[in-house]
Amino acid sequence: MLPAEAIQSGCRAAASPDPTLAGLPAQTPEAEMSQQEGSTFSIQCPYTTQPDNEQQKAWCRMRNAQCELVAWRFASTEYIYTDRAGQGHVTIQDDNSIVSVTMSDLQVEDSGIYSCTYSSSYIPLKTISLNVYKELHKWELDSLSVQCPYRALGYSWGIKAWCRQQGQAECSLVVSTSYSSARGSSGTQNKRSSIQDDAQTGTVTITMNKLQALDSGVYWCALYNPYQRSAFTRIMEVRLSVDKGLPAQTPEAEMSQQEGSTFSIQCPYTTQPDNEQQKAWCRVRNARCELVAWRFASTEYIYTDRARQGHVTIQDDSSTVSVTMSDLQVEDSGIYSCTYSSSYIPLKTISLNVYKELHKWELDSLSVQCPYRALGYSWGRKAWCRQRGQAECSLVVSTSYSSARGSSGTQNKRSSIQDDAQTGTVTITMNKLQALDSGVYWCALYNPYQRSAFTRIMEVRLSVDKGEYATTLSVTTGTSETNSSGNSTQPWNTIIISVVLCILFILALAIMITLCIRQRKKVKTGGNRQAEDVYDKTESPAQLESTERMGGTTDDSRDLNYITLDFKPHPSSDEPLYCNVELSQTPRKPEDEDVEYAAIACKQLPANDKG
Repeated sequence: MLPAEAIQSGCRAAASPDPTLAGLPAQTPEAEMSQQEGSTFSIQCPYTTQPDNEQQKAWCRMRNAQCELVAWRFASTEYIYTDRAGQGHVTIQDDNSIVSVTMSDLQVEDSGIYSCTYSSSYIPLKTISLNVYKELHKWELDSLSVQCPYRALGYSWGIKAWCRQQGQAECSLVVSTSYSSARGSSGTQNKRSSIQDDAQTGTVTITMNKLQALDSGVYWCALYNPYQRSAFTRIMEVRLSVDKGLPAQTPEAEMSQQEGSTFSIQCPYTTQPDNEQQKAWCRVRNARCELVAWRFASTEYIYTDRARQGHVTIQDDSSTVSVTMSDLQVEDSGIYSCTYSSSYIPLKTISLNVYKELHKWELDSLSVQCPYRALGYSWGRKAWCRQRGQAECSLVVSTSYSSARGSSGTQNKRSSIQDDAQTGTVTITMNKLQALDSGVYWCALYNPYQRSAFTRIMEVRLSVDKGEYATTLSVTTGTSETNSSGNSTQPWNTIIISVVLCILFILALAIMITLCIRQRKKVKTGGNRQAEDVYDKTESPAQLESTERMGGTTDDSRDLNYITLDFKPHPSSDEPLYCNVELSQTPRKPEDEDVEYAAIACKQLPANDKG
């Protein structure tokens, strides 16, 4: 892409193109091409191959008999002159017999008269009028607000108007500015419509309130001159469709699903031309279809955050519409319809109830938050009630009044309720739960003056277990903790007592083992001392020689002690005798005997070694 100045200088070197050239012959558009905003427009401009035709081709916008260049091609090189072309929304191609122009992502500012031209004289090949319109869909009683930018279309001074098209080119006035302002703003209004012209921004703003199905039609933002034969000069076209609310639908069934689960539904239909059009999954509120997901042919469109996160999908196999909602949340509760065609004709309508399931122990506390703003509720008294039977509910506690800004709340002996209108959340608290509190509860809108006093916002299924089921040291307590958000005091007491008992048992066992070891050592020490007392007595060599075994006994109840004597030769009996005694145990011993052995080595030293 080249800057406009460089482009123009390069063009002049080749063929001297000028972005705006005056004096072109007046061109009557061959056709009006109407395109919806956001769509793509293409046109082919054929020409005969002549030397002059082999030169530059151009796509220009005609204003006041001038060709304002949008895109220009010379041989294989393309030059651009507008921001839209610079953004890649305008391309021009030449295959030596046809000039092809494509405009993508059309905006209302692209409306105007355009020409394909060739040669440096910008001789028109084809001229068309391009009308880019807005298409809006509304429900009865909705409001409409439209902004019409006119400065980019070359308009400025003049009275602006909002009119409804009648016939092919006529328009019926709805509302207009009372005067023309070139600097400030001006505006007027009637019963349900108003118009405001901001000359500084070059924008007209149209508003229509309390729309009716009869308001459907084609409208123009236009310049208005009541003194001309054609009083309206179109600036922008708006195609408006206002649909009546969906016919009252009684849900065919109520589908109850636990929070976090996945829900699927199949909606069969007969194959007809009209059924081959778009299918939709919508949430029904106030007789309106609020789109969640929409499918046309093989393309799926999504309209909610939950659908964008991949939690809602819609499929169509030409005979059945299949809808899947995953990771359900309580905010997903409501009435839903499978529909077909642009009129959203219901195929099947169901009521979806997503409930919470809570498990608690006796004497625990319960705290539940019920978001109601996402479900479409706001003003009104809130209540916590216990379901009785199929559709009846018994009041537990309720707010004393309805607050639209702050918060309100009340409490009784064991339950309390707090409504925070700013966050759109009701908080329920129940203390000192009992097994008898098990049951199904509702967060609900409460109107004691109606026959059905409670309108369910959210369902809670509560089970309260007695503490005796968790008196053993097991994983039951851990499981109950993961299933409950309150404090389970009784299981924790059981754990603490069990741990203390285990510690005391281990200490007692350690003390017993220590006492046994000490007693064993005392027994062994007593036997060794007895042997020493017997053999430490002074005996003559003759006695030692004749002694081979001492201390033996036939009594099985006593320990056996053996002494082995090893004498060394000695020159004289007068020399002192020294003995070394070494006690040892034989590796093998009888089961009931404790046998010890002693090896004694004796040596008689010479007389000169005494002392």
